[in-house]
Amino acid sequence: MTARYARCMFCRVLALLVLPALLGSCALLGGLPGPDPHESPPGPGPAAAVFPQSIPPLTAQAEAAATGREVTVALTVQNGSGQPLLLRYAAQVNWGSCGLPPYVALARLDGTAVAAPTSAGRLTCPELQFSRILAPGETLTLKRTLPPLPPGTYTLTGWFDGEAGGEPLRVQAGPVVVEVK
Repeated sequence: MTARYARCMFCRVLALLVLPALLGSCALLGGLPGPDPHESPPGPGPAAAVFPQSIPPLTAQAEAAATGREVTVALTVQNGSGQPLLLRYAAQVNWGSCGLPPYVALARLDGTAVAAPTSAGRLTCPELQFSRILAPGETLTLKRTLPPLPPGTYTLTGWFDGEAGGEPLRVQAGPVVVEVK
């Protein structure tokens, strides 16, 4: 039992040491355009969740704050069920880079989609999967900082793509208005 525990802890420590290098190396591989908001449109409503009926309810709330020309996005996902829920998620290409949720789409106030930054090369993400058990009522807050944006007022939509109970899901927050100066 102790050898198995030590091996498990060794694997976790190794994963924590290797993870920053793997995610950081994504930028060295180039980039693909991020998903077009029209290809993967945000769902309806202020806190929509798209998943099968067998999955307990999850809700999401987004916040965005501009510091200079950079925007920091925080997405909080809450387990609204009466049972623990195992969430799984992985790094994906979004907004011109490889990263973990939250994933975002931006539009100008008139509804015109803002294209994500692109690179000349192809971008692939390491095949790493993360798991988190959310107790009933518990929240998970995920943050990311977007590359510098031109000054203006934007509508940001954030979402979480992953798995819950072995089923794929998307939990989307309502749009947030953010001003970049």
